[in-house]
Amino acid sequence: MLSQARLLLVDDDDHLRAVLLDQLKREGVGFLAECDRVETVSETVTSFRPDLILLDVQLPDGSGYDVCAQLRAAGFTRPILMLTGQNEEAQVIEGLESGANDYIAKPMRMGELLARIRTHLKTFLASDDVRFTIVGLDFIPANRTLSQQNGEQKVVLTEKETMILKNLVRAWPEGIDKTELLSEVWGYQSGLSTHTLETHIYRLRQKIARLTDLSVIRTTGNGYCLEK
Repeated sequence: MLSQARLLLVDDDDHLRAVLLDQLKREGVGFLAECDRVETVSETVTSFRPDLILLDVQLPDGSGYDVCAQLRAAGFTRPILMLTGQNEEAQVIEGLESGANDYIAKPMRMGELLARIRTHLKTFLASDDVRFTIVGLDFIPANRTLSQQNGEQKVVLTEKETMILKNLVRAWPEGIDKTELLSEVWGYQSGLSTHTLETHIYRLRQKIARLTDLSVIRTTGNGYCLEK
């Protein structure tokens, strides 16, 4: 899970940021980005598309609580974990009321931080609120829908098509082998060949073509990869 995760760290402490990013990289987090000021958060969230944000409550040009509330108001639904040097009940309540998922006091223990990151990522991916962005399209597995972001056009996916697309999202930016994808979607059913998967990929591509001219699912050797 961590190898595919995109984490954004927002903190104005240069030393802490460097140490924490290095530790997260060593623990296998695949993609990391950083901000040290409120003014750069929104742009970074838009360009980096983090799966989880570690957000300091006190920044030199504003409050982390306000940043959290603004992100939620703008539609950011992924986990936000607040970081603070204090652990008073009033601050915990303020952080949670601003939309944070959790609250971690500094200095944090790396093992505890990683455990919370994994827990929140796992919970979010299994939730009904999870929404993925794929080449300008919104994918909502719970609704089995893929739609243009302006909401003008939408296609309804079958259960298998939804599972295929969700597995490709989770594997991104890497590809996934046909045999592995077949096993993930259909389980260990006997008598199934990769032709079954190829047929479903073909139909899924046809539905995607109704929404965009861009390539979304790319064939890579003996598997498939998502273009994001």
